[in-house]
Amino acid sequence: MNKEEAIRKIKKMMAIANDPTASDQEIQLATYRANKLRIQYKLEDKDLFNKTATKEDIVSIPLKAKGPGYIHWVLRALVEHYQCQTSYRGMINRNHVEFFIIGLKEDVEFCIPIAEGLVYYLTHLLQDLKECYIGSYDFRIYKRMYLSGFADGLANQLNQLRLEMHLEQKFEIAVLDVPVIVKDFVKNNVRSTTSNFVIDEGNDAYFLGQKHGREYELDRKDLIEGV
Repeated sequence: MNKEEAIRKIKKMMAIANDPTASDQEIQLATYRANKLRIQYKLEDKDLFNKTATKEDIVSIPLKAKGPGYIHWVLRALVEHYQCQTSYRGMINRNHVEFFIIGLKEDVEFCIPIAEGLVYYLTHLLQDLKECYIGSYDFRIYKRMYLSGFADGLANQLNQLRLEMHLEQKFEIAVLDVPVIVKDFVKNNVRSTTSNFVIDEGNDAYFLGQKHGREYELDRKDLIEGV
């Protein structure tokens, strides 16, 4: 297959991925196969669309669902799997923080429903945990430990998923890194702060969060009804 044939195949798979009648499985498989060919033939956006992505192609879209600021840690692990990055507006130690997904438009639009479901799920789960919490220290500390564990558990799940897909030959996939132009945009436009919070990986809350993160079902779009 030459480069021109690869471009035609990529465009065909992108059409499948953008077809509103396609199933989730068809969309994901078509996207992964298109990404693999892009890497194999070293194709960039300019080769497919006769243009090079610029900072004007980057979007920052807020999620409808809001929640505790420390959910940002979990979102950060999630969105990198979809070639995006995330930011938040508000104080990270407060509730009802607004979250943003940043990246190229197509990547962000693909990621948002999954991120919405995750925020909605965690917000309501934390409410349930608080209702039945009987620990000896402040629940706010428990919440931070839990979310740090969840973020690590989810990252572990995503890394394992990538490995399994690469080993399973029937899935012709390739996982792309976050585009450099997106990383530069976030670096230059998003103010970051450093938290003094120390993660205790031996903490019960951390272990529980890590377990839940490894077990979380990524396709939770049904959870965002009513958000």
